[in-house]
Order: sequence, then C-alpha cells, then structure tokens
Amino acid sequence: MDAHLFSRFCEELAPRIIGGWLEKVQEPAPGLLAFNINLAARGQSYGQAGGSRKCQLCLRAARKEPFLFLSRSRLAAGRAPSAPVMRLRKYLAGHRILATVCCFSRRRLWLLVGGEAAAEEALRRQMVLWSPAEGEDDGLSPESGAQPDMADMTPESGEAAEREPLATWLLLDLREGASVRFLPVSRSPQEESLRWPEPGELEEALAHWRDWPVLTPALRRALPLYDELDRQALLEDLRLGGGDVFYYTPPDGEVEEKAGSERPSCRIAAWPLPDALAQGWHEEQGEDILGLVEKAGQKLVLEKAARDAAGAAALPLSRRLRKLEQLLAKLDEEEQRLLGMCAAREDGLLLQAWLWRWPADFRAPELVLPPEEGDGDTPRKTVKLDMRRSVRDNMERLFHTARRGQRGLEHLAERRAVLRAELATVQAARQEALLGGIGHAAGEAGKPDRNTVALGALRGAALPRNVQLFVSDDGFALLRGRDAKGNIAARKLAAAHDIWLHTDGGPGSHVIIRRAHAGQEVPERTLDQAGALAACKSWQKDAARARILYAEVRHIRSMRGAGTGTVRMDKILYSREVPVDASLETRLLPESPAGKTDGTGRD
Repeated sequence: MDAHLFSRFCEELAPRIIGGWLEKVQEPAPGLLAFNINLAARGQSYGQAGGSRKCQLCLRAARKEPFLFLSRSRLAAGRAPSAPVMRLRKYLAGHRILATVCCFSRRRLWLLVGGEAAAEEALRRQMVLWSPAEGEDDGLSPESGAQPDMADMTPESGEAAEREPLATWLLLDLREGASVRFLPVSRSPQEESLRWPEPGELEEALAHWRDWPVLTPALRRALPLYDELDRQALLEDLRLGGGDVFYYTPPDGEVEEKAGSERPSCRIAAWPLPDALAQGWHEEQGEDILGLVEKAGQKLVLEKAARDAAGAAALPLSRRLRKLEQLLAKLDEEEQRLLGMCAAREDGLLLQAWLWRWPADFRAPELVLPPEEGDGDTPRKTVKLDMRRSVRDNMERLFHTARRGQRGLEHLAERRAVLRAELATVQAARQEALLGGIGHAAGEAGKPDRNTVALGALRGAALPRNVQLFVSDDGFALLRGRDAKGNIAARKLAAAHDIWLHTDGGPGSHVIIRRAHAGQEVPERTLDQAGALAACKSWQKDAARARILYAEVRHIRSMRGAGTGTVRMDKILYSREVPVDASLETRLLPESPAGKTDGTGRD
C-alpha cells in the first residue's frame, strides 16, 4: 500500500471511525488483524444507504505489500487468539476512538482510545498534539533510544502515578503490525509536515530520493513515464490532497497467473497509472475511497489469505505428490536399465548361431560376429564376454539376464500402475483443497467449469448422500439438503462466512452458497438461482415466485427441543423475491464423468 494511498485512506477513515467503539480484536489469518468497530450513528455508510453501524478495520502488516482497509463483511477468526492479540484485547476492548493521527512517511496510523471518562477529559482539555521540531526524533520509533519506557508504560505500573497522565494509543504500523502505546499527554504524535520538491529541483530530488519522503517507490516508478508538465501536475495534485483513487483489474479473458506469481490480482493507486504500468488493465476511478480500497483488500488480502490457508491444508498432499513424481521418475530410469537387460537376448541369439565355430572350453574377452551367416562384407557386431566363462556359459548367462529383465519389466508395470493411481488420487485431493480456499470469484473472466468448481466445493470433505451439489452460472458451489438431516449436514460443510438461505414462511430445504472469503461478493444471478433451488424443494415449489431469506452461516443457530434441522436466524442479510424455476435442478448439476448430468447431484 503506497504511502499516498495510505494517506488518502486515512483522511476518509478518520471521520468514519472517530467516536466508534472498539469491541474485539481478532486474527482471522496469520499476519491479518481485524478490529471490530461499532460506529456511532452518522447517517448512511459508504457504498450502502443506511448501512450497518458495525465494521472491521483490517490490517495486514508486512515488509512487502502491506494493506489496511475497512471491511463491511465480518471476518471470522477461525483460530485461537495469540498472546499479542490478547494484549490488544486487554487494553482496547470497550474503548472509544477519540482521535486519529496519520504519519505519512512511516505509514503509521495512531488511534487515541479511551472510555467515556477519557473522552470527556480529552474534550474538556482539548488535548494538544505534540510535534517534533526540525531534525528532532519523535522518541516513539523502535529505532529511537529516547525514553523507550514511555511507549511501553502501562497504567498498572507503579511509576505511572509519578508521571504526567498517560494516554492510550493504538498504533497501526503497516510494516510492524499493531501495538498499544501509553504516552504522556504532552508527547502525543502528530501528523508530519512534509516538504515537496519545487519544479526546478525534481530531477535532483529523484536522484536523492532518500531525503524526500513524499517520493515513494510507486511514485518514483511512475514519474519518469510522464512528461514534465504531467509530472508537475501530479505532484501538485498529491500535495493538495483529495481527489479520486484508481482501481485496476485485469482485462476480460486474461489467463490467470500461476500460483506463486508475483503479479497482483488487482492494483490501486492515488493517481492514474501511465500506460506502461497499466498494461491495458480496466480502470475504475471514484471518490469512494473506502469502497475501492475495500475491493482491493478483498483481492490482495482476503483472497491471498484464503489461498495461503488452502495451500497450508494441501501441504501434506503436495509433499506426497512430489514424492510420487520422484518415484515415477526413478521407475523410468529403472525401465531403461531393464530394457538394456532384455537387449542381452539379441547377443545370446547371435552367439547361439555361431557357437559351432569354437571348442567347448573356448574363452575370449569379446567376439566380433556378423548378424547372421554370410559373406565377409556383412556388417559385424562386437559381443563383450566374461573371460571367466566359456562362450557357451556366456550365451546362457545372456539369456538368463534377458529373462530377468523381462520379469522386472512386468513387476515395474504393476508398480507404475499403482503409483499412477495414487498420483491421480492425490492430485484430485490436492485440487479439492486448493479450490476450496480459492473458489471462483464473481465477475472473473471465463466460463466456470462445473466439474472443477464441484471438485473444490467440499474442501476435502465427502459429500453426504442427503446433500445435493449444484454450480451456479457464476461459478459458485451450492449445497442443498435433501431432508431435515441433509439440512444439518449441508450446514456442517459450510464455513462461517458462507451464505445460508431458506424460503420464508414455511418448511423447505436449506441451501448454502460457498464463498472463498467473507468479503467475496455474490452476484444477483447466483442469489436468484440459489433461491430458486431452495424454493423448488419447499412449500413454495408450485408458486411462480417465492420470498427467500438470506443470512451468513455464523448467524444460524440450532434450536433446542425443536424438530431436526429447525434453526433460528440471529441476523438476516436481506430478503429477496425470486422466480421459481424447476429446470435449474437439472441444469445446474455438475457433469458426471461420462459428460452427462444425473438427477442425484452425485457423480
């Protein structure tokens, strides 16, 4: 995340979250932190009229490609909190965000937090934010040796009472991560005042860029690709702040990069990329900074986390796959050796044809023989012999070697068949694990392959007989229970961020829409098709249209004492009226190995 984009994001974020309550800190994936914020009522939210008052501030801290974004979709933790997360919870849970300070050059966001008493005190005193003088160290960086105990002092320590009051700050550092700092009120952080190069000193500034924090790496790559006037205009726009951000996605039909490629799935910048960097990608620009940054975060952070989790789950299978490939390569080498042994039969036959020429005890290191009896002009072949044995014994040994080679080839063929069968099984299981984490994102180019999506839909689990599997036209896997127990089984296969749906007002099957991650958007066509599948196996199956209720799986709870499969919804995402189309029950089935769909939803 470039520092200029980070600064623009913080400008839009500050009025959004100031006054909000920090409820919980979670770690959905290694290196990814999510801060649950309950926002104060401020009218409609970004990208959504009258949106939810709850959101998550997500931070992926890293030396390479860090990112910070505000997510409207809640990311489930899915793992036990680590010790650093528990420390953050201890000092942040139940506190209100009172102020924000953005440090551009270091890509740091400081959040002043406190309870109701702290909020009232901060407003009463109108806290003055401290700024270091020219060349003075701020004393807050890890490299600074000035009063290191100030940042780590806790309110419980005995020395705290002897010092001036401490303010609690949450530091979000894109390189180092999140931490809690307790700082004296008189030494609170403040936004930097940075100097921008004048038109005449831009070339020198680019040559000595370390002295100019505003010349970030991304900006240094872009500036040489503009002409002189465009450079100055770009720098002036960035200096003044405000304006649009630019979001780039690959062109339709572009082949996806292989796993491990460093090419990003999207790009986002605070300025329009020149053609040499845009590379024909689709550009989307707008003033909805939070919305566009969230879209980029879903691609660059959440999808990557899903891929990493799927790769970790598939790691044992990947190791076994490499081992099987190595064993098959050794079999190929062994096959060449056995074929060489079988070739000894030709030498034995040649000796057998000319055996009459030598006495029974004749020995020689080698014999030069024509392929068959003929004149002296026939091309000859040299046969190597063992001097310890006679020609007859050498002939018999060559025949014996050929028979051993033939038996070895038969055993090798059996062993190869076993290894190839295991290889195919491991490859399928590995693909299931990987596809279960990646999924087929909505809006991606290309028509989804139903068998491929169905393969990854279960994420390594077996499909119960009372659960049907479908694939929407947008490439989303859909699970539908055949009966009450099937409804329970389908929900057990779902992740917390998957979408659950059911017909409103009466009994029916439960349908699950599988998602790669919590931030993945589900197209309306998939919502309608999943709703139609739910209606086709419900009390509304004969109606023209049916009303469907949608919720995330984490908001669905079983009811004690109620019938099997009966649930309650703690929170409904939305309600939609969809057309009931019975033909979808056949058309959306994955194909069988013979290329035909069956009516069971199973291969």
